[in-house]
Amino acid sequence: MAPQTTEQVEAPDQEAAIKRNPYTDFLSVESHRAAFDHSRGLEFTKTPNPTWHPGDGASNCDWKDHEFTTIDPYEDGRGPWLNYKLLISATVPRPIALASTLSPDGKTANLAPFSFWQCAATDPPMYSISFTGRAINDTLTNLLSTEEMCISMTPDWIIEAANFASVNTPRHVSEWRLAGLTQKPSDLVKPPHVAESPYSVECKLHSVQDFFSKTDPSVRTSTMVVVEVIRFHIWRDAIAEDRATADMRLLRPVFRAGGIMYGTCPEVFELPRPEAWRELVQDESVRDVLHV
Repeated sequence: MAPQTTEQVEAPDQEAAIKRNPYTDFLSVESHRAAFDHSRGLEFTKTPNPTWHPGDGASNCDWKDHEFTTIDPYEDGRGPWLNYKLLISATVPRPIALASTLSPDGKTANLAPFSFWQCAATDPPMYSISFTGRAINDTLTNLLSTEEMCISMTPDWIIEAANFASVNTPRHVSEWRLAGLTQKPSDLVKPPHVAESPYSVECKLHSVQDFFSKTDPSVRTSTMVVVEVIRFHIWRDAIAEDRATADMRLLRPVFRAGGIMYGTCPEVFELPRPEAWRELVQDESVRDVLHV
């Protein structure tokens, strides 16, 4: 067995400090909940306020009845794990990326889920993905060395497998077999992508940004990478004829919330963006708001 580094040994302690699971017996709690409905499709509703007009502001919220609490992220007694928990529970929903990489020697295929993942640019197409925590994990190590990665979207039918891929294995142990997912060969990069996922991208490393602790600037606390998409893979029936618009009804993405909460998005509404300003300014209701 390959020896563990100090960073690998410390990683479980960081997880314990977060205490994201509020239950002592989750299986007992879950046993009283309704079964997940795999047959449920998207349900379109009206917008929250169909009668909204320019200048109306917020609706259906007694926001004036709420008081704010102000938090200094570096106040005495506030550890960084508290800021982490606030960020992940307030910044929701977040998509889940199943990131696949290969070890520098090409012998170990790594698979891990990340919810600090988002679109970064369109020309060239870019995604950002962040690695939080002081320990440099296998995915980041592999990416920095090989400069290649695949990202597969996490739909509801592989969420348990994706979650299990988060286990903190030794470097030489692949999460693919533990998760039971299928490696699909990629076209332009060496790492495979998840065959069971309806949407995957092949990526090349573009840039790296390290972040350091405000209380101890010598300590790297996270790393954000930007990767360029060089190949898209998507179910043929999940994309429109223009090969541009994906169908969320078939993708069925799972989102990450705070603690151990996840969810899907079965209820949606459609809300057109405003017209171009040169047209919008001719609208009498807009002119009334502007007093012109």
